[in-house]
Amino acid sequence: MRKVFFPAFLFFFHQLSAQQIFFPKENFKDSVTLAAAIPALAAQVITEYKNEDKTDYYDNLFRFQLMAKQYDQAIATIDSLRSVIPSAGQKGINGLGFQYSTFAKAKLASQKGNLSFGDCFKRIFATEYERLDADARYILSVRLLYDIRPLKKGLDQLIDIQRQKDTISLKEAAQLIRVYNSYIVYSDIMLLMNPIVAAEDKKEFIIDQVLIKTRDGSLIEAEAGRPGDAKGKLPTIFIFNIYIDSANDAAMIKRYVSSGYACVMAFTRGKGKSPQAIEPFEHDADDAYDVIDWISNQPWSDKKVGMTGGSYLGFAQWAAAKSLHPALKTIMPEVAVGSGIDFPMGGNIFMSYMLQWIHYVTNSKQTDNVDFNNTNHWDSVNMNWYRRGAAYRALDTVEGRPNPIFQRWLQHPSFDSFWQNTRAYGQDFSKINIPVLTTTGYYDGDGKGAMHYYREHYLHNPHADNYLVIGPYNHGGAQGYPQTELYGYKVDSVATAFNFTDLGIKWFNYVLKDSARPALLQDKVNYEVMGANEWKHVPSLADMSNDTLTFYLGNIRVDQHYKLSEVPRPDEFIRQEVDLADRTDSASDEEAFKIIDKTIDAKNAISFISKPMEQPLIVSGSFVASLKAALNKRDMDLAMYLYERMPDGKYFYLESALLRASYAKDHSNRQLLEPGRKETIPVDKAGMTAKALSKGSRLVIVLRINKSPGWQINYGTGKDVSDETIADAKEPLEIKWFSDSYIKVPVWR
Repeated sequence: MRKVFFPAFLFFFHQLSAQQIFFPKENFKDSVTLAAAIPALAAQVITEYKNEDKTDYYDNLFRFQLMAKQYDQAIATIDSLRSVIPSAGQKGINGLGFQYSTFAKAKLASQKGNLSFGDCFKRIFATEYERLDADARYILSVRLLYDIRPLKKGLDQLIDIQRQKDTISLKEAAQLIRVYNSYIVYSDIMLLMNPIVAAEDKKEFIIDQVLIKTRDGSLIEAEAGRPGDAKGKLPTIFIFNIYIDSANDAAMIKRYVSSGYACVMAFTRGKGKSPQAIEPFEHDADDAYDVIDWISNQPWSDKKVGMTGGSYLGFAQWAAAKSLHPALKTIMPEVAVGSGIDFPMGGNIFMSYMLQWIHYVTNSKQTDNVDFNNTNHWDSVNMNWYRRGAAYRALDTVEGRPNPIFQRWLQHPSFDSFWQNTRAYGQDFSKINIPVLTTTGYYDGDGKGAMHYYREHYLHNPHADNYLVIGPYNHGGAQGYPQTELYGYKVDSVATAFNFTDLGIKWFNYVLKDSARPALLQDKVNYEVMGANEWKHVPSLADMSNDTLTFYLGNIRVDQHYKLSEVPRPDEFIRQEVDLADRTDSASDEEAFKIIDKTIDAKNAISFISKPMEQPLIVSGSFVASLKAALNKRDMDLAMYLYERMPDGKYFYLESALLRASYAKDHSNRQLLEPGRKETIPVDKAGMTAKALSKGSRLVIVLRINKSPGWQINYGTGKDVSDETIADAKEPLEIKWFSDSYIKVPVWR
């Protein structure tokens, strides 16, 4: 769960080898020595660097070239990067990498003309910035920086890791050069670039910084923007944000103001200049109401407010909808976090990532990107906890900073009133009659939260006006610019033919300015069928399918899988055993997630395969299952995955469900299992998918016991799982999966 704005290229180097490069520790003794050594290292990395994803490849390569002082090549690579961005991202594309290409041009100009770099940069930047349109300026604005210290801190962390060694792996070298590039470039350009941008902004925008008093006397910091030449009253786009990032925040405000709106970016209680404590989720419903009330009483407001934003900012909209202010006319929750549903736990299982995120948003009044991005630290913390077998409640102590928010959340493993009170719940949805646009993706980490709100809205309000857009997107793509290649899967062109930022503006024009409804929204459910390169539009989730495939867990083995049967056999079963105390797997590296892979992870898992499909069809919607099992413990944590095994033998990941067995029937009320008794475990909170399957494809079901450093470990005693330790594991978990267990897969024929 993290705010993502375009261009949000995450630099993963999973494809780089562990090849070691001689890079003596003396290179790290001071900044001058390191600066002298970096160009040769960058040049060596360039010769070895490979990445099948062209977007990531070019995005990394130009940075390596800048540090190798290959400025002409870097400029050409930035142009190549722009060329592989899908058509939806071409609007304003010249803003992508603009600061880096200007840096390279200024370096070349200073070398050729024997001029100072600063003078060259200011001249080139001012001339070319004036030519950029509003979209390009927006893309550049997202990447402005106002404080170099976080970059320096991040670089120092990498240096501390490497300074004790005389070799560096190719992956580590690539990471070091990328971070070093950002620090060096912004150190050189930040104070030259920002005043030019600020001067241009003053010609176009009025942005006021204000403190808004809430009904309980707390203060909320906000930035309120509107066009400099605005006449009359305007509708307002309100973004309620827990992540303070000066560049991103200003860019979003300017984006909506440039489109003819006032825009208010308010920061959640305790952030910025708000003197209150930072307590994520707990006050947003009331505070959002008060901010909307303040907006509606401003002289420039026409008393029509729309909300937007993704992830936590999507949650904040459902918080605002809990008690609708009359001025709130629409919301557009993108990839919305489902508090108590998919964060900080999934299927009532707490995720270790939550501690990292808590520090991210509460370490300071701003946002601690350096701490958050210190993945080596967080991976080490989680692995140390896992190896020790300590109680989950001790995770913050293992990390070294006991955290009261972490401990508070652990007191609420059920979806209880603590989580229910944070946002719309139950009958609250029956009163939400404003238009809503929900966006998420099949590979969105908060997809289950987004779909929870969507389903609950229609469950409690059958006449709700809630549109859904869903496709092959991850968390960033479904709130910004979709990627053309996602985890090794080449995304269909129709799925990347638009971006969610432009869709949002069209949505607000439709609701707040009486313009035409966006063309993509042909019905209430709008979904892209992977492999068919086609959008489908239907009135409801139920209309995504016209048939159901039903399979039972068979006990006949075929190679690495058991057979899925079409007939239940309630007296037969398959045995599975997992040693919850085993830590031999802690020495293995986590494989990078891929949508298409040659194998599936069989660790702590059993799998089942269907017969080949006799005719093409579309798997469309969410599977449900009823698992019949007897185990020797009172509880277990289970992940259930659905794959397509394609005719070429590769596996295509479709969707999954994660659940704690004791909460499977009611995620608000824990019901422990009776050891040795055949129990029914319903599975009804799987993800969403839509994928065209060809003749000869098979479906594969994987049942995995959840045991990893990234999650709580349920040792099955029935105690509070946060208090269990490895000493509670005792005998291995033994499960009998009965062959009247079934899974129902929705399809379109």
